[in-house]
Amino acid sequence: MLPQSQTNQIERAHISIRARSALDVYRAVLDRLDTPVFLLGFEGGRQALIYANRAFERWAGCATATQPAEDWHTLCRIVAGDPGLAQLHSCLSDGRSGQALVRTRQLDGNPGWAEVRVSPMPADDGRERFIGQLRDVTAETHEREHLRREALHDSLTGLPNRRLLKIHLERAITRAQGGGAPFALVFIDLDRFKQVNDTIGHEAGDQLLRQIARRLRHGVRALDTVARLYGDEFALLLTPLPSEQSAEAISHRVAAWLRQPFVINDLRIEITCSAGVVLYPDGTDGRHLLESADHDMYRRKRVRQERPAADFAGASFPRVPEESLTPARRV
Repeated sequence: MLPQSQTNQIERAHISIRARSALDVYRAVLDRLDTPVFLLGFEGGRQALIYANRAFERWAGCATATQPAEDWHTLCRIVAGDPGLAQLHSCLSDGRSGQALVRTRQLDGNPGWAEVRVSPMPADDGRERFIGQLRDVTAETHEREHLRREALHDSLTGLPNRRLLKIHLERAITRAQGGGAPFALVFIDLDRFKQVNDTIGHEAGDQLLRQIARRLRHGVRALDTVARLYGDEFALLLTPLPSEQSAEAISHRVAAWLRQPFVINDLRIEITCSAGVVLYPDGTDGRHLLESADHDMYRRKRVRQERPAADFAGASFPRVPEESLTPARRV
């Protein structure tokens, strides 16, 4: 019969073998997963990567064993300073589960997104460890951003639509109520735009709308918002506004910009517009401000002498060589 000391040694050896066998099985299972999985533990007083499966190494683009163990977030390709990384560090510090959406850098250098989850993992030796999972959500995030942009922007011109303009209006109202700078809303309606569509076709009319949108964007400040509301209606949100007179001056400049000839399919087209201006607080919310600007526009339209909306220089639509236009008029 073996001495008790040797029996204990043999039992410990069997336990160690069984533990190593279980760990080997566990790693073999993880290596067959398509999901990047990693294990974090404390090494030298800081969180370090102590294991990663093959899917994680493919994500990292390298064998993790050859990389600095403490630089686990770099191996995850998380962008330094990302707010999501701070959330993950907070979970690790508090010893709790959590997840975060983080910006990443893909292996080809392009920006990406990933969802990272960490959870405490019990250990027999009492050492705190965390198991992490990583999921690439770049395509999903881009799709959501695309759908969000489509919902908030005009598909023809790329300008913010009425919905996004209302969001910007409400933000401007909140800032103004908090003591911020005043602002103005300019409502623009193209005169007799239907004549353009009926005369030279809807495709040319669409080209004209795109050129008008481009001209309006280039004519205002970066802080201002240019939106297409519907059909031939546009709006300018001017914030901050230096003075009441500056809103009127901008509305007159808008009319002058749009009176400059446009060139569509070598046709020289001139168009005019009617513009209404409203200053905050003439309205308690975005909807009332839009209504007030709309009413002011129609009031001005009635009292001013309208010019012909489009001048086609004759029914034969003579072609105008582009080189005959000055650079300021070239579209």
